Amino acid sequence: MVLHLWPAVLFLVLCNCQNPDYNKKLEDTLMKDYNSRHRPVKSESTTVQVSVYLGISHVEKVDEHEQTMLVHGNLWATWIDEYLVWTPKDYNDTLKINIDSWRIWQPALALYNSARGNSWHLYMHGLPAMISSNGRVWASGSFSFHVTCRFDFTAWPYDEQECPIVIADWVYDLSRVNLSDPQGSTPWNKPTVRLNYDPTGKNEKKHVAGWEVRDTWRRHCYWGPSGCKEELPEGQPEWYWSLLEFGVKLKRHAPYFGLTIVMPTIITCLLTLSSFWIDTSSMAIALIIFNVLLQGLFGWDLIRELPPGSGSIPKIVSLYGFNLSMTTIAFIIHVLSQFFESVLPDDLELPETVTSLPEKLRMGQLFQVKGLSFDPQLLLNYTPEEEDPSEFNSPISSIGPPNALDEEQAEDGSRRNTDGETLIPVETGSPSTVISLSPVPPPTESSSAPPEKDTPEITKTSHSLYVIRRILFCLFFLMYVIAVPICLL
Repeated sequence: MVLHLWPAVLFLVLCNCQNPDYNKKLEDTLMKDYNSRHRPVKSESTTVQVSVYLGISHVEKVDEHEQTMLVHGNLWATWIDEYLVWTPKDYNDTLKINIDSWRIWQPALALYNSARGNSWHLYMHGLPAMISSNGRVWASGSFSFHVTCRFDFTAWPYDEQECPIVIADWVYDLSRVNLSDPQGSTPWNKPTVRLNYDPTGKNEKKHVAGWEVRDTWRRHCYWGPSGCKEELPEGQPEWYWSLLEFGVKLKRHAPYFGLTIVMPTIITCLLTLSSFWIDTSSMAIALIIFNVLLQGLFGWDLIRELPPGSGSIPKIVSLYGFNLSMTTIAFIIHVLSQFFESVLPDDLELPETVTSLPEKLRMGQLFQVKGLSFDPQLLLNYTPEEEDPSEFNSPISSIGPPNALDEEQAEDGSRRNTDGETLIPVETGSPSTVISLSPVPPPTESSSAPPEKDTPEITKTSHSLYVIRRILFCLFFLMYVIAVPICLL
């Protein structure tokens, strides 16, 4: 069988010896008089159209203090090189060839919003460039961009930030190089994001460095004396530069924020509102003081979590300041209420327009509900419950050994309760002497009812202050209902 294979092997060897290396010959022919410093056009008025694509593979760091982002990925660029054109039939139908990128012309791409000086220029020298027979060049390379961003912490910690990646040709103006794409800003021209290797795409990685990569965008504009415009400028193109803006949309990922910040804030708001339902002024003041201390503790933890102070104030900080201000106002109200109750006369009444306000607003039941009182006189002097006489005849009360003294007293009582008079003979000096005794009424027991308790009377002044506190509670509640959703949503 081996003897039958020898003719085939000999034929392949002869073919290889006779056929020249067409790829090597083609590369030598193309690079013979090629100058990589000149634009790849035969007419100076021709503009090189360069298309750039971006692929993001990792977001290493998002620095809130410096407002920068460090991102890694790959960059692809394609253009037409008029000096790298050949006829495939002349080179064994070779349609594509790979040539080292540093040997051919490349656009002088630069990162315009670079945060580091060593990553300003972009070089695509990592992989060989692929060249088609019609002069289409595909070049690629990896990048590590440290770009500047502009953060807005108003919605912290549910804020969304955007970091642009601005790329332009820093050597040639619009008349010579245009970074436009004939397909326009279509969705497939946006930067692709692939943070992990997942061929199936069922478990894609979206969270990194405490942020969630939500989306990307691509924008092309022409920068000139009048700013950056998306339309092709009319007039002299030498005054404009072609800019490509890629971007990444990030959203902060803080799942613990609801339990550590939002819940304590809501609790302190409820404590402030509940102080208006405590009729004892001293206890209400103590609750407000405790609430202020609690807010101070939560505020200290909030300060450590806050981003740097740049731009507008976060909404959660506005809510914290609003809640602390409302708590302070509630403290002043309770102090003044206690002061007025002890200083003002007892017969002070509010005007009828104020007292009738709850009825006009159909909130009369809210003003009739009694608040929580911590008065020791009301807590200690309670009214004992009346005993049920039927409980004494229950089997539980009859359990126990009989008492002889109790039985004798019961017999004496039954004898006294017999109808009519009882004649008792008395042995005296005369045998016919008889003493007539009338029935003796049973002794009346003294009443053991407890003395009536002296309930404190509510003066007109106290009632007026009570109505004022209820009205202020409604105002506070309305303000919290408006402020909390605005600051948290």
